[in-house]
Amino acid sequence: MATALAFGVGAPAIAAQETIALDEVVVEGPRNPAPGLPAGSSTAAGTIGLIGPTAGFRADRAVSATRTDTPQRDVPQVVTVAPREVITDLAATRVDQVLGYTPGVVQQNNFGGLTLFSYAIRGVTTQEIYKNGFPLARGFPPPPDTQNIERIEVLKGPGGGLFGRSDPGGLVNIITKQPTRERFVEMGGLWGSFEQVRGTIDSGGALNEDGTLLYRFNLAAGRQNSFRDFVDGDSLMVAPVVSWQVTPDTRVTVETEFQRNRTVFDRGVVAIDNRLGLLPISRFLGEPGQSIRQSSDSMQIRVDHRFDADWQMRLATYLNSNSLSGEAVEVRGIAADNRTVLRDRNFRHYDADVALGQAELVGRFDTAGIGHTLLLGFERESTDGRYQQIRSNISQNPYSLDVYDPVYGQPLPPYTRQTNGFERVTNTALYAQDQIALSPEWKAMLGARFDVFEQSFRERTTGTRTDQAYFAASPRAGLLYQALPELALYANVGTSFRPNIGPDAAASSFRGPFAPETGLGYEVGTKIDLFGGASSLTGAAFRVERQNVLTPDPVNTGFSIAAGAVRSQGFEVTAAGRLSPEVQILAGYVYADAVVTKDNVLPVGAPLINVPRHSGSLLAVHEAQEGPWKGFGIGGGVRAVGERAGDAKGGAFQLPGYIAVDALAYYRWENVRFGLNVENVFDTTYYASSLSAFRVYPGAPRRFTGTLSVRF
Repeated sequence: MATALAFGVGAPAIAAQETIALDEVVVEGPRNPAPGLPAGSSTAAGTIGLIGPTAGFRADRAVSATRTDTPQRDVPQVVTVAPREVITDLAATRVDQVLGYTPGVVQQNNFGGLTLFSYAIRGVTTQEIYKNGFPLARGFPPPPDTQNIERIEVLKGPGGGLFGRSDPGGLVNIITKQPTRERFVEMGGLWGSFEQVRGTIDSGGALNEDGTLLYRFNLAAGRQNSFRDFVDGDSLMVAPVVSWQVTPDTRVTVETEFQRNRTVFDRGVVAIDNRLGLLPISRFLGEPGQSIRQSSDSMQIRVDHRFDADWQMRLATYLNSNSLSGEAVEVRGIAADNRTVLRDRNFRHYDADVALGQAELVGRFDTAGIGHTLLLGFERESTDGRYQQIRSNISQNPYSLDVYDPVYGQPLPPYTRQTNGFERVTNTALYAQDQIALSPEWKAMLGARFDVFEQSFRERTTGTRTDQAYFAASPRAGLLYQALPELALYANVGTSFRPNIGPDAAASSFRGPFAPETGLGYEVGTKIDLFGGASSLTGAAFRVERQNVLTPDPVNTGFSIAAGAVRSQGFEVTAAGRLSPEVQILAGYVYADAVVTKDNVLPVGAPLINVPRHSGSLLAVHEAQEGPWKGFGIGGGVRAVGERAGDAKGGAFQLPGYIAVDALAYYRWENVRFGLNVENVFDTTYYASSLSAFRVYPGAPRRFTGTLSVRF
């Protein structure tokens, strides 16, 4: 998990003018200008701000690499962006549907469908999911709803120089929808396979005559069953945002979001004797009628102030309270007959309170003809987490189930074991970054972050307590050479730091806290503009190393030691943008050789769980721009994932590779949009990820989704 600083709403233009226009945002391309925002409006490079609506699949600017609104061509690092148009064309209600078309990102453990906080980026597992730069992976909040998402940015490579506690492979940053000047209301409906139904509202506009008070309101409510037996759920998300232009140079934004989810905790299927396909992908191995409820209440407050044309400041805070509570039955083993699984009964009650505060100053100046964009930041985090779980004991009551002929509804076993932990984490950080324009062709970036981390974990059942404190420095550097107006070459290097914290810390308290995990990432690459800048092509060769990765203790496998080391190296190619006025694509291919390089249990060279050597995706859409078919779009996508290790034991259990094909069509007439999506057109059986042979998550079979939206 990592700390972060919020980004503000809209970036102020840095120019010789008297007032600041904090609501101006970037709108690229000719297709679908955002409501209330004229096509072609923009912000000056190097300012603090969120990126606003982006037309098309290409995003020329991103905030996740520098915390400033900076053209991607000037940054020696890659940020892959999925704008709102991608989310809409995919009819995606879940973030993982979008990440499936983001090259270099593969799914890891999703905690029974309750989170999306475990992905591998460039072969490196991470939990670094942010919203407007704030970390979401604190406690167990429900997965983010796409209704309130403007774009999803995936930073490739180390981000510790700005985000602190992190992983060197990369991170995901979700940018939310922000207030607009023009009044509008958009109502939407979705109907899909497995009795899915969903309704949405998106509205915005000015609340007063002079336009200094703006709002945005998003709502999504729905329910659905699943291709998995006895698995269903429902969700509600409400997200009001208000911004107030207090003076021409000062804006205050208050952004809130409230989520309520209910779902069935589902660990998937089991691989019998390491073989998949013996059970139907619909087979549920828990108990019908049990559900988990999640909630998350969050607030972001941002104050943006401009001192003059070159200097500006942001003060921001983030508050979140989340909880997870409910019952589930999980598979813990399998009998010698290879058909009877042993299960335990679980009740979990987790909750967390998060408070972060940040201050940031950005300025532009020259020294001896060299241009600088300087970023100085301070951050303070305090997180309290409570983790209570009570379980039955399979050695006393195995609560068995025949996987081939399941009989549900057996008497529930009694609870006999309990864990009850309390964790307090505080983190104080200072960071600095300088974007340096050495010449029109040469640009450099230097930065470092300094974190003082403190953590205390107490297991209240046993009275065991573990405390640890660390100081960490996370430097990074990059260099970019604009060889041609359409071609740039770059290189970067950076470090990462992650304390090994959480309930496992209590288990090893007799020998002291784990050493923190550290990482080093570096890459070289190129960025190319094609078709007059309508599309872009990037390529990178990378290497990522991590030390002190937690592994089982060979003396006592009930404990862990920080002794492992892993390495991922490879290359990736991505393409995004328009091939013509009618056709646009988002595509990529990644080769990642991710293996163990040091461990007390696993053999050196063992592949890392859920990381394929080969993976790629292609999303392409054709929309008629004129004539009788104007507004009609048709397209499709291909997701290809190679064979992967299915557990952490060195690759004995493998997940097979797969290719899944999706299709889409839509028609836009004035303010009405009709859409039809078909996921997994050929009904391919595949397995998205696994935690072990007892916890394998099947991918969805063929699924139809119809959508309708009307804008007033």
